[in-house]
Amino acid sequence: MAGTKRKTGKNRWRLEYMYENERYSQYVSATSTTEADRKLALFVAEVEKGNYNNQSSITFTEMSQLFLDKYAKNNLSDTTVINYKCQLNKYILDEIGKHKLSSLKKLHIQDLANKLYEDYNLSSKTIKNYINLISSILEKAVEWNYLKENVAKNVTIPKNYNKPKKEQEIYNNEEIKQLFEILQNEPEPFKTMVYISFYTGARRGEVLALRWKDIDFENNIIHIVQNKIRKVDGTKIKETKNKRSRSFVAPQVLMTKIKEIYNNQKKEDLIFNYYPATYTRMWQEFIKRNNLKYITLHDLRHTNGSILASKGVDIVTIAKRLGHLPATASAYYLHAVSEEDKKASEKLDNLF
Repeated sequence: MAGTKRKTGKNRWRLEYMYENERYSQYVSATSTTEADRKLALFVAEVEKGNYNNQSSITFTEMSQLFLDKYAKNNLSDTTVINYKCQLNKYILDEIGKHKLSSLKKLHIQDLANKLYEDYNLSSKTIKNYINLISSILEKAVEWNYLKENVAKNVTIPKNYNKPKKEQEIYNNEEIKQLFEILQNEPEPFKTMVYISFYTGARRGEVLALRWKDIDFENNIIHIVQNKIRKVDGTKIKETKNKRSRSFVAPQVLMTKIKEIYNNQKKEDLIFNYYPATYTRMWQEFIKRNNLKYITLHDLRHTNGSILASKGVDIVTIAKRLGHLPATASAYYLHAVSEEDKKASEKLDNLF
């Protein structure tokens, strides 16, 4: 009989077959030599038909690494790759990483989706992101002939109705006033970084990628043309999100603040030399140290847009300043309730 079998334990056999100069192997369970012979014959037939993938013994963890190295690294953004690694290490690999691709079932993926809801109380959207990543990895496994089908397709995403939708946090007028009063006691360049974040509504990476030549002091214009993003091994400068460069007139209070730290630096130099996560950490420590209401740096950007909306600035103009598509800006800021509108409502409450 073509192929060989070898008993490796109680009811466990290793089948081997050399075909077209490649060795194929498989472990099977069999309670007798006769049953092992029958499974060997089936194994040989599958190999000769081209239906048996010799690589199917790799684990999901190994396939994930192949996905990152052979596909994601050269086809996805550095930020996406970093986020994928975080997702894999946080929940996915602990739950299904040891499974061989050949033994991974849809039920395993469904169990993980249910656990993310039941044990970790993740939102349905977040759970879907995790399952989509698994599906992307398995889709590549199918494309590269490691698998016959993607078992993560059509997994049911639990509906987490108990997870409250995260409300957008922004500062009101009084909180903004308090922020800038306290900010006066902070050292440079952190102080100026916050000024720019607030008064321009620029993204974190856009603030950190500003060069002196992007600041037109004569006309009070700031040009947002690039973005600093994190990489596995550091940072890099690239185009802005959505590749939408923009220029706008900056308020005089901001231009004055920027001038305070300008000491005839070279125009090509970046104004700030910080890793994105460092700026975030500095902001978080500042908020905590001064007992301010916690909002993220990105919420500071939304505060800018909401203030402009509350003052009657049209959505198209807000979108241009912030680098949004108009429809996106509408979703963010049309809900903004101005301080003046609240006061108007109070006047009506006190009519009688």
